[in-house]
Amino acid sequence: MMEKKKEKKAKGEEEGLDKTIVTSLEKLSLPKDERAYILFISGPLIGKMCLLDQDETIIGRADDVDISINDSRISRHHLRILLSGGDAIIEDLGSTNGTFVNGKRVERRALKNGDKVHISSDTLFKFAVGDEAERMFQEEMHQMANYDAVTGILNKHSFMKRLTEEFSFAKRNNLSLSFLMIDIDFFKKVNDTFGHMAGDYVLNGVAQRIQTAIRNEDILARYGGEEFAVILRGTDLTGAQILAERVRKLVASEPFKFERKSIPATVSLGIASMTENEFASPGELVSCADANLYKSKENGRNRVTP
Repeated sequence: MMEKKKEKKAKGEEEGLDKTIVTSLEKLSLPKDERAYILFISGPLIGKMCLLDQDETIIGRADDVDISINDSRISRHHLRILLSGGDAIIEDLGSTNGTFVNGKRVERRALKNGDKVHISSDTLFKFAVGDEAERMFQEEMHQMANYDAVTGILNKHSFMKRLTEEFSFAKRNNLSLSFLMIDIDFFKKVNDTFGHMAGDYVLNGVAQRIQTAIRNEDILARYGGEEFAVILRGTDLTGAQILAERVRKLVASEPFKFERKSIPATVSLGIASMTENEFASPGELVSCADANLYKSKENGRNRVTP
């Protein structure tokens, strides 16, 4: 009898090895850091998350506002969001085209979590309240979707959306618009001689020098490989040539220093301008700049071809 009990107990213990043991856990308490923020759903800042960390946040087209949007349909000081007593109040600042919350024009009203705000035909953002993890996720998704990982500037996909918008607006309003295509000369040699880490360093350095040479309203992107592209708003061919020469000289001004190695770099540039040609599409504008870039390469590189 005792042997049978021992046998049963041993069998039970053996079977228990294949079972999942469930134990009670105390409720995990995570600190909540809920804050108000807005997430742009469309327009020039699509995907960008902005934390509302001040009592008053002014949004508009001007440079002196808290959130500046490069959208000509938005007023310079379009609206403000006030945080007061746990509420978020949106207030239109006498904008030309108005502020719309969930499709209805408003002068002033309290925002609720999930409200959608239209401030132009292009720009739409969502008001939300969330914790730090959610905000970090939104910011990371925005970076991955819109920016190049090596240089930190716009990627080609996001840039082409902007080019389509800028091209259409310039056409509609008969405004100047120019386009630069830029290529690092003999970049393969940099990679082959100094390694790909050095190549990435030079790519990033060239991007920063181009950014320094252009204006705040100009739009820079990594177009692919060692190519960059710039949209020059309100700029005719003469202005584009002056700016392109500034870019060329600044890139060539001094070598890049990587791990005590000196790496010289120059760029070739091609220009296309809507003031000189009648382009039917953004693609034609790009093709023209690309053809002129090829001429710069054919004629010895480190030069600008309009």
